[in-house]
Amino acid sequence: MGVLEERWNESCSALELYVASWGHADVPRSFVTRDGHRLGAWLHRQRTLAHQGRLPAGRRARLHQAGVSWSLSDRAAGLNAYLQFMETEGHGRVPHTHQTPDGFSLGTWVQSRRAQWVRDPAHARRLWPELDEAGFTWEIRNRDEQWHTGIEALRLYRRDRGDALVPHWYRTAESFPLGKWVDSRRVDYRRGTLSQDRIASLDDIGMIWFLRSTPDPTTRRAREEAHFAAMLTRTRLWSASHDGALPHARELDEDTIAIGRWLGRQRHLLRTGTLSPTRRQQLNIALPLWTDPQMTVTSPDGPPRKQPTACP
Repeated sequence: MGVLEERWNESCSALELYVASWGHADVPRSFVTRDGHRLGAWLHRQRTLAHQGRLPAGRRARLHQAGVSWSLSDRAAGLNAYLQFMETEGHGRVPHTHQTPDGFSLGTWVQSRRAQWVRDPAHARRLWPELDEAGFTWEIRNRDEQWHTGIEALRLYRRDRGDALVPHWYRTAESFPLGKWVDSRRVDYRRGTLSQDRIASLDDIGMIWFLRSTPDPTTRRAREEAHFAAMLTRTRLWSASHDGALPHARELDEDTIAIGRWLGRQRHLLRTGTLSPTRRQQLNIALPLWTDPQMTVTSPDGPPRKQPTACP
């Protein structure tokens, strides 16, 4: 058996495993397996070859037996995923980065529909009457919607943590940048552009309009050390629970703390020669491979990815 044939069989086996897991062979084109195999792109290539009459009969028969349909409409996949999201979440505000459990990039799909609407609203509605019937929000999030999202996120933050002192870098589990949103409301307040109703709503939650002045150097250093220790512990625990992998740049831990961004900052400090020897030693002890780029190529929910294998 040649190398190409062996690779094809490996890809087909991955497809059969996908079918066993998800009950269908409609693999999204963007889908990548946990070991880095671009299964969706591979299947798209097989469909192209079949359409051109260049797919050997034996391969076509095996794919057919696995349940492959030779034409797949992203329309049906997108509509089904969107309706399922609405049923599960109770709304249609799909985060831009959202993917379904089987790997379909629903957030990107929704953004594409809205982009169509921006170019030609009437044409977009004619193309997607099902979305209109489902109550799809064509217009990209306006300020009122962003306000309601922010105020609700801040209320939940206060409920869970006991205060409204949201760090600037904090994002919710839905990737809403709550920290930046709160900072922007403080700016609006100082400029006098925030309505009294909104000020009252934020006051009810416990909004801190003016942060304390800069602490003395000793207090500031103590806070910085405490923050470093806490973030190092969070990153170490995340790594231990992911088979020694290191978080990618956008990774959040279970408390939605941006550990990936923090670790990237430490690497930047190391490269620029501004990371203290003490902190470098602490990182080396807690995360021995923290400077290894191979360990940072991680999937959002799994161990380090291998480099994708080329598929025929």
